[in-house]
Amino acid sequence: MRIFPTSLLVVLILGSGFESSAQDSNSKPTIPFGIFLASIEEGGRIFTPIRLLPFSHPESEGHQFPNALQLYGTELDVLLRIGHEAGYDLRPTLMRYPKEPSPSWPYAEFLQPDTSFLRTATVVHRPAADSPLKGLRAVYFVGNQLVAFIVDTRNLTLAERGMKRATSMGLDLTRADFLDSIAKAGKFASGERGALIIFGLR
Repeated sequence: MRIFPTSLLVVLILGSGFESSAQDSNSKPTIPFGIFLASIEEGGRIFTPIRLLPFSHPESEGHQFPNALQLYGTELDVLLRIGHEAGYDLRPTLMRYPKEPSPSWPYAEFLQPDTSFLRTATVVHRPAADSPLKGLRAVYFVGNQLVAFIVDTRNLTLAERGMKRATSMGLDLTRADFLDSIAKAGKFASGERGALIIFGLR
């Protein structure tokens, strides 16, 4: 499986309008989601979609980083957009893996990812050295809420990641540590309502 950089414009298919999302935003939590890219040579899963459902949710089975076996609702749109800005063409892979995406949203107790700001989100490019998490390539915030991320550790040594042995996702940390590190990237959002932060060269 290969992931190719692209200069093609990603066309977004927006989900529900901002008005509906805004009305629900105070009553329902969101589910951060993203992709881990790791080196198969060191035993990593080269492409792993993740959805950070609560530990108590049946689908998460108590895992720190539950695999997303299918993309739902507006998740595909968000990943295509942030992937494009980070230099990845994710469409060929995401349209068939893990399964074909579904426009439905089965998590009634959670908000769908808000796509209202994707077209106008401020895109901030920072050097890789500024990343608060080794391998973090892209992170999308709406307000102070983490929406989505891409982590790519394929070009990092274990020593650079502070690790002694390889893991399937390319990092070795808890969900709490992961979210705490990513939250620090929010300082680059400059108070924008929607912000997409890219670390490293595109």
